Amino acid sequence: MNDRIARTIESLKGLSSASPVLSRVVERATDILRTMEPGDIAGQDHAVAAPIATDLWYLFYHQNLMQKYYTPTPVSGVTPPEIDFKHYDYRPYMAANLSFLSYLPGLKPLKVFTDLKTQLIPVVEGQHGVFGDLITSAKYDHNGIYWINTAFFELRIKDKSLQYPSEGSKGFKESPNNYVGYIAFPVGQLGVMEVISLFQETELSGYKFTAVDSLENYHAKPAITDLQDQYKPSLQSVPEMFPDMKDSNGNQLAGKNYCFGRHLIEFAYHKPETLGTQQNNINSDGTTAYAPVADRDVELWASNIKDYGEDIKPKLWMRYWIHKDSTLPVPGEFIGILTRPVAAPPHVWWFQDSNPFLYAGNWMETGYLTSGIVTEVTLEAARTDGGTGDLYKVKVQGCEIQIEASDYVGYSVGDRVAVLKTGSLAPATTSFSSNNQTHLKDTDSYTKTLVINGSYVIVPLTYYKLKH
Repeated sequence: MNDRIARTIESLKGLSSASPVLSRVVERATDILRTMEPGDIAGQDHAVAAPIATDLWYLFYHQNLMQKYYTPTPVSGVTPPEIDFKHYDYRPYMAANLSFLSYLPGLKPLKVFTDLKTQLIPVVEGQHGVFGDLITSAKYDHNGIYWINTAFFELRIKDKSLQYPSEGSKGFKESPNNYVGYIAFPVGQLGVMEVISLFQETELSGYKFTAVDSLENYHAKPAITDLQDQYKPSLQSVPEMFPDMKDSNGNQLAGKNYCFGRHLIEFAYHKPETLGTQQNNINSDGTTAYAPVADRDVELWASNIKDYGEDIKPKLWMRYWIHKDSTLPVPGEFIGILTRPVAAPPHVWWFQDSNPFLYAGNWMETGYLTSGIVTEVTLEAARTDGGTGDLYKVKVQGCEIQIEASDYVGYSVGDRVAVLKTGSLAPATTSFSSNNQTHLKDTDSYTKTLVINGSYVIVPLTYYKLKH
């Protein structure tokens, strides 16, 4: 802006009687509308924010993770009716399969536009002014569709290359063998989200395994019960067009970076340099464990990569690279990406239910291992199918399946149990990616329980519970 004023003054220096002309131009030049950011303009004593497309990139949706688990499959030769996923009510799925989100009170997934022609039609209300003129105003419906953009991941096998390589983060470029994989999700320009963070399901709901939790050489990982206020989502009693700048207690939110999880971006542009928390001080090699550092582990932007199966342009991929000393992921747990929009215009968020909201995520497994939560135990004596050993109902990927244990170790309701995927035990020749993952189907009105015979089995393992 200063350069513009200077050029204007220089262009007027050759005029006769320049002094009064220049003084008037300089006076006016400091009062003209000034561009702060694309879409934002400011005058003498006011500011006006006009949202532009790049500010609203998070409303542009991609593959919905929840849809992958609702795809109908024929049951007893009957083909279910087609589902209109662009207008689907995912709330029953969220309550049954994503119940761990309740540990962040009020947290909800992103809501998006899937049908602009109907969702963006304003409700016009009119009233007569004092002079009889009709004054109209437009109100919009709180009618977004819940959406969790699919986060893609890839986990390396020792001495095997990645299927979807990229340049990598700072840490990966220095020591690629120290990183075992990544999780990736589509994002637009920085400056829109005050915070982008990553969380683990087991951080919220805990990691209960009754058989070892009482032993001194095992970590006890209880569910969160005393979440600090700064990590709780801020909620609006009536959802509005813009996010709150203050929480329900009147505390300032803007610029505070309040958000649960491992922060990948703070202050809208900054990759934090502060060390993340690490479960163990010593790694499996007996040396000091690496503590996650966003500045070293976050890749902006991952380029020259193969297509994961969808075109996300004009967005690009952000990747979080997983160090070999990390206790992330517990195979089979949900990894989510939270985004907290800048709490001021022009970042229209269109009546979202929580700030932050769940923007992207996935259930992260390995090629051979996953896990789930035991929901029901049928003792061997009570089984009616003639099977040997106890039969367990286990929620894997949020879907309930019936599986047996590999031996006679007993498990309790609420335990997170390790599950071996016996149908994929052939030697791996490539890395394992989310595109290789089998999605367990929950067809809602047709069946709630998927019986898997011989493909999955509970094994007596724990993930990241043993202290080093």
